[in-house]
Amino acid sequence: MRINLYKSALIILLSGFVISFGSGCSEKPEDNPAEEEPVNIPLVFESGLEGYACYRCVAMVVTHQKTILAFCEGRLNDCADEGDIDLVLKRSTDGGKTWGPLVTLEDDGANPCKNPVPVVLPSGRILLMWLWNYTIPSEKDRTTRDVYLTYSDDDGVTWSESRNITSEVYLDDWGWYGLGPCHGIVKEREPHAGRIIMPSRHEENRSHSHILYSDDNGETWNIGAISPVEGTTESTVVELSDGQLMLNCRNDTDYRIVLISDDGGETFYRNYIDTDLIQPVCQASLLNHSMNPVTGKSNILFSNPADREERVNGTIKLSEDDGKTWTKSYRYSNPYPAFSGYSDMALLDNGDVALLFETGPHYTKPLRWEGIGFLIVRFSDIKPITGGN
Repeated sequence: MRINLYKSALIILLSGFVISFGSGCSEKPEDNPAEEEPVNIPLVFESGLEGYACYRCVAMVVTHQKTILAFCEGRLNDCADEGDIDLVLKRSTDGGKTWGPLVTLEDDGANPCKNPVPVVLPSGRILLMWLWNYTIPSEKDRTTRDVYLTYSDDDGVTWSESRNITSEVYLDDWGWYGLGPCHGIVKEREPHAGRIIMPSRHEENRSHSHILYSDDNGETWNIGAISPVEGTTESTVVELSDGQLMLNCRNDTDYRIVLISDDGGETFYRNYIDTDLIQPVCQASLLNHSMNPVTGKSNILFSNPADREERVNGTIKLSEDDGKTWTKSYRYSNPYPAFSGYSDMALLDNGDVALLFETGPHYTKPLRWEGIGFLIVRFSDIKPITGGN
């Protein structure tokens, strides 16, 4: 079914910028059958345990030594976006079968430390970008944020003292700021092979996604391409088979907004609404899995709650042609109405996909977070889409 003209006009109006459309449209999926068995989801972080009432906003990488690093926000008193929030980490050295103790990386009392964006460099060094701001009582009191960077040279066991890089990545007329949350990438192809790319966002009248990049292993940082589409927020980035970058953005419509750069993230030359990727206005994540031997393009994975209204139906979708079409999927969340929220993915050596995601027993308002779940998804289990999502 093609998106009708009335809804097209509405999406364009909400986006605040005239943009082109993707090739297809996915209907809202039907509720899962009542007889379907719940999925057993192991929790890496469980709400109410290890010192925190709630865990949110995930990010994940796999190191050169095959250690899985799972980052998130430990929210001390409740699940609110404001309040006492710390940056926390767990490590797994056996492929996610077991996890080490919770490590608090950043804790500034009532001042929130949040939005983790890790990336593994070719040298093995792990960079972690994150945000700090003064404690505020509510969302309407939001002020600017400071951006910090830390690193580990011993597989995530110890970390350097964080340094403030705000002056390099923030403009004076910007307001509220955000990072990811999800992993960053290092470009493998020209142009600008070796460039570190971090997804970010800022307020400038309305929210705009943007790219941060470094050409010297994170020593200095630059503000790259800024989305011309108003209302783009949390974003995730992937490199395509020809070296172009794809930034996929949360926004206030039913579908994801996509921006393409052909100069290493310095400018965007194309943007469109991908009508194959529905959303309930929520964070999502991208991952370049492998080169497809049939199409000669990259196998790109996309993870989010595949629903237009609620954070349910957590699903991985697969594109075998650099994100132009999405033809296969795997649902990882429990049957509806189970909650599924923010997520991140990482590639394992055997081609399996490590998946870290917010989960809960059922969808409620306010949302109920049970904790942060972890699954290993076999690439072969991502099957052709036969209807809906």
